[in-house]
Amino acid sequence: MVHRPTIHDVAREAGVAVKTVSRVINGERAVSDAMRARVRAAIRTLDYRPNAAARVLRRKVSRSIGYVCVDIAEPVQARLARAIATVAHDHDSALTVSLTGNDPDRERAVIESLLARQVDGLVLWPTGTGSRFLLRLADSLPVVCVDRPIEGVETDTVLCDNHRGAEQAVRLLADRGHRRIAFVGDPPELFTQRERLAGYRDGLAAAGIEADPKIIFQRVQQAGPLRRQLDHWRASPAPPTALLAASSLSAMAVARALRAAEPLAVVGFDDFPLADLVHGGLTVVGQDVDGMGRAAAETLFARLAGDGGGRLRIRVAPELIIRG
Repeated sequence: MVHRPTIHDVAREAGVAVKTVSRVINGERAVSDAMRARVRAAIRTLDYRPNAAARVLRRKVSRSIGYVCVDIAEPVQARLARAIATVAHDHDSALTVSLTGNDPDRERAVIESLLARQVDGLVLWPTGTGSRFLLRLADSLPVVCVDRPIEGVETDTVLCDNHRGAEQAVRLLADRGHRRIAFVGDPPELFTQRERLAGYRDGLAAAGIEADPKIIFQRVQQAGPLRRQLDHWRASPAPPTALLAASSLSAMAVARALRAAEPLAVVGFDDFPLADLVHGGLTVVGQDVDGMGRAAAETLFARLAGDGGGRLRIRVAPELIIRG
């Protein structure tokens, strides 16, 4: 039988009292930064995983979980909420949804509000910004991140295979004869956009096409600036004939910015309402949002049931939905 490290093993490794380890795990503040670092180092060395079920039993169980996301009006985040709610219902738990607006300070505030209500665990669409607060949170409560990880914070994470989806989209366009394929995406600091841009470049390379930075456009997408960028590309000596819009928001901005008889071939990343009606039907890389939501929620409930295995990073394959 494999010996699973205990809190006593961590205390011995760190050279501290068991109570100190417990305080670090539970996010209590009465521990110095140096002591906290020693305990965290011992936890990593031993690959110690606190027993989530035991922690839940030591406090009141609310039979509820939280889903913290950026904006429930965004189609993918809304569909995730529905999938998570279905799994929560199957486990006789309620779901509370809170919004961050992609603001790290608001993220902390809404999480603290959920903790005050004693939710049993969280599914978190994070802003991506790491902090001491999130480090303590991940040590004291079961947390599963969706869409992106938190920089510097270890949690279970469920992701779309962004690289694979973008690469498939580019190879589809290349197979249809396009050699000038532009990339329109959200700000480059976003985890998903970095992965999708890498997939775009690898798709070009696989088709023997050299990437051209002059036809890569990344920013918070709005129809006006994007329309001007498209006009600039049209007037260039070698305009793009196809385009990968690397998010649902980018795809909707592209749809608004295109002229009625625009010859540009477009593939979007993420499906969105009415995409089948835009310009004769928009081909998209469809994330398996229901699969991602179920995987995240089931992982969370497994932790609550006492699964103390290593952190999981689950990648869910997308699917090309060809239209038009």
